[in-house]
Amino acid sequence: MKKATGTSRETVPAHPPLLTTADGSGHSYEYRRNHNFSPGENWKYRFFAALIPCLTGIGSLYQAVSTVRDLRNNPPPGKLLDIDGCRLHAQTSGVCGPTVVLEAGLGGMSSAWGWIQPEVAQFSRVISYDRVGLGWSGPDIAPKTAALAAHRLHSVLRHSRLPPPYVLVGHSMGGLLVRVFADIYPDEVAGMVLLDAAHPDQHLRSEAINTHMRTGFRFLKAVPLLTKLGYVRLAGLFNVWSEGLPARQAAEAKAFLTTYNHLKTTRDESLAWEIICAEVRETTGLMDTPLAVVTAAKGVLSGHPELQRELATLSSDCSHFIVKGADHVTLIAHREYALQVVEAIRQVVEKVKTSCCA
Repeated sequence: MKKATGTSRETVPAHPPLLTTADGSGHSYEYRRNHNFSPGENWKYRFFAALIPCLTGIGSLYQAVSTVRDLRNNPPPGKLLDIDGCRLHAQTSGVCGPTVVLEAGLGGMSSAWGWIQPEVAQFSRVISYDRVGLGWSGPDIAPKTAALAAHRLHSVLRHSRLPPPYVLVGHSMGGLLVRVFADIYPDEVAGMVLLDAAHPDQHLRSEAINTHMRTGFRFLKAVPLLTKLGYVRLAGLFNVWSEGLPARQAAEAKAFLTTYNHLKTTRDESLAWEIICAEVRETTGLMDTPLAVVTAAKGVLSGHPELQRELATLSSDCSHFIVKGADHVTLIAHREYALQVVEAIRQVVEKVKTSCCA
């Protein structure tokens, strides 16, 4: 047998495996080890790191598709007016008498008057509208102030061909806004109704109210992002604001209380709270203008009753109604309480009619 001569050579595969599980010594393959490629290392962290963008992406898609669907299913019931380059939605009903102007509270919209507007329309003209960025009204980048809101509302009334005299009705923060409107246009305002209205000093004079407002406003700062991710819609965070309204208006309010533009504007209005309160402090009283103050009696915070009684001193001609069983929201959202609000409005309207005929 002939011996092999020369140096022997090992056979080398043409294409070595790229990701073998171990080398000849049994150690992990170096590339995978150095780049944390092993599924056994930090797998929980990697799983959740990948899950988060997947969930946020799904949530954002869900929010976008649902918003388009809601806008299609809930067309504006009123007219869209071009006011100083902004699109504002307004709904008018009734045919005679002084014009009753309905101003919603923080983050509110025209649908909130679902029980009240049709009833008031039986004895007077009445208009509800959506402030810029709320409901069907378009957005705007201008800073939120009560004076700007008053000027735009005045333009809405003029474009809607609704001449004075006006009876202003303001719920919650809307009570602050109508007071500034009355101060700017005193000759056009013949009466006012404040529905559980905010007092410009409430957060300064009541620690309970201050804590409640700071907590709520802090949460509102995160709401636009949570809305974009679909969380607000999925959790139904603001559904309570629409509960109790007539079916159509409840569906409209529920839809917009899950949209980014509406809730971003709500956040922006809360950030302007101090500015708006400062504007109200500069206003004068209502003298002998007919005034009705309607106060909710359920779930009130310390100091609220005293502040409501103080609002009743804004005019020498004032009636103060306390609605038992109603809270801040149900005062206008539940029919049994809304009808008591209508009666307060009726009394002010009758006083205005009498003074106009005298």
